[in-house]
Amino acid sequence: MTATETTPRTIPGMRVDRPWSGLLRVCIALGLLAFWAAYYAWCLFPGLGGVMNAGDTAKFQTLGHTQILVHGPGYPLILFLGAVLRALDLPVEPWRAMTFAIAALPGAVANTMAFLIVARVTRSLLFGIAGSLLLGSAGLMAVQSTEAEVYPLALAFVLSTTFLLVLFLETKREGYFLAACGVYALSFGNHLMMIMLAPLGLVVIALHWRRLLRLRIVASILVLLALGASQYLYLAYITHHPETAYSEYLPLPPTLKEFFQYITGSYFSSLYGSGLQSTYSSETLLVTLRSAHPWISAPLIVAGVVLFAMGWRRSDAGWIGVATVFGVALSFVPFVIWYGAYDIQAFHLPVLGPLLVGAVAAIGWWAGRWRGLQRGTALLLIALGIWRVAVMAEGLTARQPIFTDLPETLGPLVAQAPIEDPLVSMPYGLRMATLYHEFLGETPQARYRVPWRAEEAAVEREEVGGIVVPTDGEQLLRWIEHRHPDLACRSWALDQPEGTPWPAYGFLCAPDTATDAEPGPEGGR
Repeated sequence: MTATETTPRTIPGMRVDRPWSGLLRVCIALGLLAFWAAYYAWCLFPGLGGVMNAGDTAKFQTLGHTQILVHGPGYPLILFLGAVLRALDLPVEPWRAMTFAIAALPGAVANTMAFLIVARVTRSLLFGIAGSLLLGSAGLMAVQSTEAEVYPLALAFVLSTTFLLVLFLETKREGYFLAACGVYALSFGNHLMMIMLAPLGLVVIALHWRRLLRLRIVASILVLLALGASQYLYLAYITHHPETAYSEYLPLPPTLKEFFQYITGSYFSSLYGSGLQSTYSSETLLVTLRSAHPWISAPLIVAGVVLFAMGWRRSDAGWIGVATVFGVALSFVPFVIWYGAYDIQAFHLPVLGPLLVGAVAAIGWWAGRWRGLQRGTALLLIALGIWRVAVMAEGLTARQPIFTDLPETLGPLVAQAPIEDPLVSMPYGLRMATLYHEFLGETPQARYRVPWRAEEAAVEREEVGGIVVPTDGEQLLRWIEHRHPDLACRSWALDQPEGTPWPAYGFLCAPDTATDAEPGPEGGR
């Protein structure tokens, strides 16, 4: 056997790992996965809802015990995870199980991927640990991984795809690229914002077309993408299933056109491009990056970008890996600036995560020429990460539940309604929390609606009456009178248990109520 046959294959600029380092890397990765899963489970938001978007999180938590449809694009993978939890019938509260499954566990996976990416690029396990700690303890990451939202799962897919792309670009093994395509295709079932990664994938294909533009590879990619898209067949099945108990936007069962509009989010079309009409979206993104680690994350990201730019002449395997991670982060920037949702900060995780990971990797790669400097810098970042983990744990565990004793609060409220089966108009967050209890049979009989659905339900019957938990209560009464000029509405304050955080008043609209209006919280009608 020749000498070249016994020498491990290396890539210029890459150190050869020690024989035991691979096993040690796996052990550390599993340890970090277990640590972050336990950490986020301990710090879960203590109940329904959350601080980012209480309505959406409570709605996702309802999937822990009842099959419903959520807002578009439908999230078939989330619905499937809900079905798995319902089948397991775990001895924990459904809201807790659902939050752990779609947020805490994916957040732990994302942090583990951060370790693998940074450790691979820098050839430093210490820097890999630093990358995991700094991502996992970042403000937005820690909050979203402890509330029932879809973006920790999106980030887990983003960083898993990134790691596999880094491996492919380093080793040129087509299997890694196909694995990246498989993970990417699976991510379609979580959030369609993943389409923003497609241009980066095409760039990789263009740069390695001799390896990747072969019939077997192309056919495999197309099959994987088709399998990923097929998750929406499961969503179509759910829309026709008799046990689907609720649909917020989509008629059940839908027509093909209605279903297509639902998965494309056409009812959010007014938000498409609205973020470009001002600098609000970009300014909010900068706030997210600065506040991830106050006084630390912004200088860290800037330093990583500068060192990456300074090292472009080396263009070794590590530099290419850092370029890939930064490219992933930049892929999502146009989306978060273009889409002008009011809760735009919730969409920032796929930008923040790769930027933090890329910055730590860039610093570790640049310092790798001086082992002492690399080790010292890694230990400093680890210390900062541990400190931030402790600070975030204190803040996360201090959060208080929003919707406490909700069934007990609604009981005496509905009992004061002027008619049986009253219409109850309430804010979105409160409505979704009520939905959770409603399907458990814990709420009194009423037609609970968000304000924009209450208007439709108000005129379904001849007798119009109910309860308004004020958001646009006065507007609702005026709308009823506009639709029915023969009716006049009166309203009055309702008695509620002490400590109830939201006021409420009853209303009744009838032909003979115009002259005996009682004073209401807004001066009566």
